[in-house]
Amino acid sequence: MARTWKIRALAGLFVVALLVAGCGKKEEPAPPPSSAGGGPTGMADPMKQAQEAMQQANQGTPVAAVAPATLKEMLPAALDGMKQTDASSERTQMGGVDLSMAEADYAPDDGDASIHITIMDAGSLSGPMRMGLAGWAMTQYSRETETGYQKTTTYAGHKAMEEYDTQSKGGSLYVYVADRFVVQVEGQQTTMDAIKQAAGKIDIKKLAGLK
Repeated sequence: MARTWKIRALAGLFVVALLVAGCGKKEEPAPPPSSAGGGPTGMADPMKQAQEAMQQANQGTPVAAVAPATLKEMLPAALDGMKQTDASSERTQMGGVDLSMAEADYAPDDGDASIHITIMDAGSLSGPMRMGLAGWAMTQYSRETETGYQKTTTYAGHKAMEEYDTQSKGGSLYVYVADRFVVQVEGQQTTMDAIKQAAGKIDIKKLAGLK
């Protein structure tokens, strides 16, 4: 099983894809240069096009994301047998899309095991954009291979997806909370039980109540 995708990469993909879509949008011939609209040459602003494309793709009512610092506080300070080695948080706002994210790495003093936790607030995403991020939460899916599996399930009463590969000893647990937060716990050189124990260090009930 290939290494699982990162929430950070997917969030970045939304921005890049929509920028490209907006900049590549076919426009009517530009009017003669004038001082009215579209800048000094009268041409359309590519950034404005990208923002409009993102708003159209999002289709939803803007929702203010939880402050990144608040999400960072939800990250456990340590895991069983592992200490936090790095933590960060960030916010992306563009064209009506407001995303907040916090993530942290954990590792033991000895050994190759590691766990990475990401908490993302996707509250302002809707339509196809939300489907791209957590479409699995609306399906029932199960797949097994010779060395692992991938399946939708529930975790703490919320829609979830888990995947694990016994050959690489790596896996992930995704939890979709309150129709806006995505929690990802990814482990390398560890067990699914350890991944779930790490997820248990996050106060899911408190996260669901954040606004």
